[in-house]
Amino acid sequence: MKREDFQKFLIKKLSDNYMYHITEIYSKDNTESFWGLEKRINERNICLVFLNKDNINNVEEQKYDGFIKILILEDVDVRTPLTVRNEEINNVIILDKEKNSIVYCPQELSEIGGQIYSILNYRLEIEKRKKDKSFITNLLIGINIVLYIITAVLSKNIFDSDIRVLVFLGAKVNELISQGEYYRLFTAMFLHGGLMHLVLNMYALYALGPLVEKVYGKIKYLIIYFIAGMISSVFSYLFSSGVSIGASGAIFGLLGASLIFGVKMRDKVGKGMVRNIIYVIGINVFIGVAMPNIDNFGHMGGLIGGIIISFILWKDNMFN
Repeated sequence: MKREDFQKFLIKKLSDNYMYHITEIYSKDNTESFWGLEKRINERNICLVFLNKDNINNVEEQKYDGFIKILILEDVDVRTPLTVRNEEINNVIILDKEKNSIVYCPQELSEIGGQIYSILNYRLEIEKRKKDKSFITNLLIGINIVLYIITAVLSKNIFDSDIRVLVFLGAKVNELISQGEYYRLFTAMFLHGGLMHLVLNMYALYALGPLVEKVYGKIKYLIIYFIAGMISSVFSYLFSSGVSIGASGAIFGLLGASLIFGVKMRDKVGKGMVRNIIYVIGINVFIGVAMPNIDNFGHMGGLIGGIIISFILWKDNMFN
């Protein structure tokens, strides 16, 4: 988050939560202005003004009973002296934007410091939730990347995977599955034939995964991903004789889940989302037909599996 965004966030939350009124404070030479907040506290007119280390001493202190400078810095080293006049040190609260923390708050300003502290904690919670929303997607991407690294090391080639290595690691091979190696229906979805194959699939997973993870929740997301991937492998086993690998079947399942979401929530998200998803599906089907060595039956199996399992898992009250 940029300094300006950090400052806007603080101003908005102080205004919304603690009834401060937004105002404008000018520099001593009247050439620039600063955001401020004013409020009457205990029969005193208090003003908070947001500054940085370059302009902290260049602000016109208007006639308030309490004039408090909120100094926002980045990567504060507490050993570094600050250019604040000694007589004003009790009127300054220092924040570290990068550490999302209060570096200095005098005892006299503990009430305001407590308000800012609660807002900083709230911001931290928001950031944690954002990260948590994509945890499963990031985990799946990580697993795919690790297995590709193993494949590349065994293949002695970072750009193209040796077919013998892929078979050894669990690619879908019809003859071996017929002999009882059913685990290949699962392991095949984590293997990739080359660096470009991996990059394209991981980009698609990165683009689609967070939406499905947020909409359906982490457990249902995993169920959709793995069942769609398994059905993709089954379709490939039944209708395609070639060796097959890749996460694209499971990713087509996420497209199916997105389609169900768009249809169910069309009154809230708009019909345009459904059209866009159908368009993306159509483009991918066309690419699959036009280009060689693409397991279209696996893609269709993943899409159908994703639609069916998402429809079963969907609850009408998920967004109520």
